[in-house]
Amino acid sequence: MFSNQSIPNPYGLTVFGSSIIRVEPDVVVITFAVQRIDPQTGKAFAAARDAAAEIQKYLHKFDNADVRTSQVTLRQHTVYRNGEHEIIGYQANVGFNVILRDLFRLTEMLNGVIELGANNIGSIDFQTTRLKGLRSQARIQAVEAAVEKAQVYCSAAHRILGDVVHIEDVNPDTLRGNEGHVQSEVPMDTDGEILPFSADSIVVKGAVRIAFAFAD
Repeated sequence: MFSNQSIPNPYGLTVFGSSIIRVEPDVVVITFAVQRIDPQTGKAFAAARDAAAEIQKYLHKFDNADVRTSQVTLRQHTVYRNGEHEIIGYQANVGFNVILRDLFRLTEMLNGVIELGANNIGSIDFQTTRLKGLRSQARIQAVEAAVEKAQVYCSAAHRILGDVVHIEDVNPDTLRGNEGHVQSEVPMDTDGEILPFSADSIVVKGAVRIAFAFAD
């Protein structure tokens, strides 16, 4: 008679809570490389080293940047002709990884390194140094949202909310399409107010499932 019942363990109340926090980035990580091609390995090495040295000298003017470079690497450079790969020279590569803390100088830095010979921009990744604290805040807000929801359900059902019997951490990135209240692209604060945000803002999310007993 009750074979279609969808509550496998009807001992209390299980609810889901989530939180979305958006924060402006305060650091940007840039990866780029100097690549030089020449039929002779020595000339390819020298050209890459010389350009990399000029770029390193230029990056010293950015006091709020951390710069790391790779060793010079070399590989064959080929082109595909007449159904086969033909070696036309050697490509020397020097990679750069830069952490810049003054985002207003990003354009200046990129223009400078490109003018000095950087010819492979790998990635520009905006990040925040507050990520650990923001994750904790999002998880706390997710728990608060779950408790508030549980209290609403109990009030409507004329029951008294009891102790927490189970807490399950949920990866919020796996919930798109599964939980109705995390589908919106518009971020909301804890009061549900729609807030504006920039395209570069960083999303930090928290999600949890909590099971409660009934006190009565």
